[in-house]
Amino acid sequence: MWVDFVPVVFALVGSCVAVFTDLRERIIPNRLTYPLIVVGIGFHLVVGFYRGEFVLAFFGVFGAGLAFSLGYFMYLTGGWAGGDVKLFTAFGALLPAYESPHVVSPLVAYPLFPITILINSVLAAIPVLLIYVLVSRLKGFGIFYETKKISELEEGIIPAEIIYQKNEEIERYDAGPLGFLSRKLSAPDWDEKLTDPDRAAGVTDENIEKLKQLVDEGKLEDRIKTKKGMPFGPALAAGLFIGVFYGSLYWKFMLFLI
Repeated sequence: MWVDFVPVVFALVGSCVAVFTDLRERIIPNRLTYPLIVVGIGFHLVVGFYRGEFVLAFFGVFGAGLAFSLGYFMYLTGGWAGGDVKLFTAFGALLPAYESPHVVSPLVAYPLFPITILINSVLAAIPVLLIYVLVSRLKGFGIFYETKKISELEEGIIPAEIIYQKNEEIERYDAGPLGFLSRKLSAPDWDEKLTDPDRAAGVTDENIEKLKQLVDEGKLEDRIKTKKGMPFGPALAAGLFIGVFYGSLYWKFMLFLI
């Protein structure tokens, strides 16, 4: 039925808008992703209950949850920004399950299509990532991190180190290459944490004002290590388009081997 293509249209159009904003402004806005998530969950609830298919009714919820879990893991590794996670969650809510016209995964009847989108996205991004790494190395830039002045911080930027207060002293903690794992296993104690690398929304205006005040008081050096966000929105969009119009690159590869 034509109604089944409604979430497909929303996902494809939304991905195009996300690519535009990600490349132009280096951000995927909440005013795009949140409505897409609501539409995806709401669509499956309405259609599922209307058709009496109560499992289908909760496909949107499951797809969004699966996509968010996978996306948040990618975020913790430092590869994704918060907007990428929310865009991927929107794709999961809209298209938890989808039967592609060419290469179809054997799990097509289950709400696991976000996995296909993610794998397609990663494979599509590999050539671009390799070029990016090479150019960054040749120019002497960091690949995933950069150092900014605290006075230049903007809301939403994701810190790569913890700045905290302990016994009225301001300290820094950089988890190093192990990132999230080190922060959970060996992070120091603090009275107040001023920056949090694991907060998907990044620093708040309140955080920034407090950090700037500490800089003005001479208690904190005017620098902060931040995550260098790569625009992964185009790769996610590519993974979506490949999945919708072609299918799973992973299963194509597996069929080739067989």
